[in-house]
This record gives sequence, C-alpha cells and structure tokens, in this order.
Amino acid sequence: DTDDKDDFLDSFGQKYNATWLTQVRVLMHRSMKNSTTAIFTPLNIIKSAAIGLMMGLLWFQMPYTERTVTDRVSYYFSTMTYWVFDAMFNAFMSFPQERDVIFKERASGCYHLSAYFIAKTASEAPTRLALPCIYMITSYWLAGINNNFAVFVTSTLCTLLCVLAGESAGLLIGALIMDFEKGITVLTVVSLSLMVVGGFFVQNVPVFVSWIKYLSAFKYAFDASQQLVFDKPVPCDGSGVLEMCGGESEGTVSPEEMIEWSGAQGSIGFNAGMLIVLFIVPRVIALMALKRQKR
Repeated sequence: DTDDKDDFLDSFGQKYNATWLTQVRVLMHRSMKNSTTAIFTPLNIIKSAAIGLMMGLLWFQMPYTERTVTDRVSYYFSTMTYWVFDAMFNAFMSFPQERDVIFKERASGCYHLSAYFIAKTASEAPTRLALPCIYMITSYWLAGINNNFAVFVTSTLCTLLCVLAGESAGLLIGALIMDFEKGITVLTVVSLSLMVVGGFFVQNVPVFVSWIKYLSAFKYAFDASQQLVFDKPVPCDGSGVLEMCGGESEGTVSPEEMIEWSGAQGSIGFNAGMLIVLFIVPRVIALMALKRQKR
C-alpha cells in the first residue's frame, strides 16, 4: 500500500530530502508569487477602491441619529456579505484547480502535504486581506459610520476575521469535494444558508435549524459590529425607527438598549474568538480531508 509505505518512510525521515520548514519556506515563496499576480492585481485594487467609493457615496455622511440606525446595520452586513462571499468562492477554487499538481508532486516525494497546505493558505492571506482593507478605508469614512478611529480599526479587524473565516469554509469545501461543479453547488447552498441566518434577514429562525447560525461567521461578525458602532447614545429625531424613542424628537437611546434592539449576542471578545475558531477548525479539517484524497 502506497500510503503505508509513505508513513513508514516518513517515520525514518527518508522520504524527503528537505526539512519541513524548508519545504514551507520554498512553497510559500512560490505561492506568494502566484497569489500576488492572481489576487493583488491592479485591476482588483481598482475594483476594491471603486466598490468602496460607491458604498461610501450610497451611505454618504450619515448623521448619528435614530433615522440612520438601520442604514448603519445594513452597511456592515452588506460589507461582510460581499467580502466573505468573495473569499469563499476564491478559496474554494484553490485545491480543485491544483488537484493534478498536488497529486503529481506528492507522488514524486517533493514535500509534506501539511507544508504545502500551510504555505498555500498563509501566503494568500495577506494579499486577500489587503483588498478589504482598501475597501474599508474608502467606504467607512465616506459613509461616516463612526468618527471614533478605534471603532474603525476594531470593526475593520472584525471584518477581516470574518473574511478569513469565510476563506476557511471555502477551503474546506474545496478539499472535501474536488469536483468543481459539485463543489460549487454545495458551496452556493452553504454560503447562502449561513448568510441568511447571520442575523440581518431572518430574526426568528425555526428551532430545528437554529443551530446553523452558530456555524455562521456572518452572525459573529454582525453581532460584534453592532456593539462596536453603537458605542454612544443615539439621539431620537421623531422618525419612529426606534420604539424606545416613542416617536419623540427629544431624548436618547443608550448603547445597551441599542444592542438589545439589534439582537446582538455575546461580547465583542466572544464573537471575535468564535471567528478565530471558525478560521482555524475548518482548515484543520480541510488538511485531514486532503490527506484522504486519492488520485
């Protein structure tokens, strides 16, 4: 059995001529060159800035009042939806596209699969995260989401964690299903399901499917963003958006009341921690799934 032979040779360190760290370094250098030319391209940079500009103009300089609270909520959810979907579908194509290369190089004893996996995923992360950063810098300040710079930094980090979690989901499905057409079908169903239960579209999820929302990066990023952006009392303006104002144009709604109104659960730290879990665990499972793949 080839796998048994590989494990036997691995145990004595005879299969590979280079150390594991050397393999990671060489593979990361190769992957960074490929990802830079494929992801961090002038066209993608222009696209990110243009989308950020358009989003900033659509939500241009919102006043921090009762009337605009739903606009702030929708800004964050639309931002995360676009970038998480982008990361999911791009990451999904990583392994199916390189399937033959992986099998060929593995069969020739070029490197450990774990070295390839870590180099591949680690090298693409910086270039993949640079584009959402460009978008956030452009759109956030144009929209006037919150003038507190700390809120901008933390909400951007929250968005980036959500993007990494979405990328992990794409990598996992790509590793489990190497067939492109089958994989893209499964990814479409999964991504849409996770988005819908993220807290913006469906508030009252039936009990028998309510567990799905706890697997959704959208939910944790959305909950954290609401707690970040509504960090000070919201002035009432008589628009009737918030029932706590009672249609009055005087008074304010406290941050605690805003968090209760938005339905955000858990603390900011808890939600960030869950995003980290959704970033790490699917990648571990994806690596195990790749090891079980046969030519």
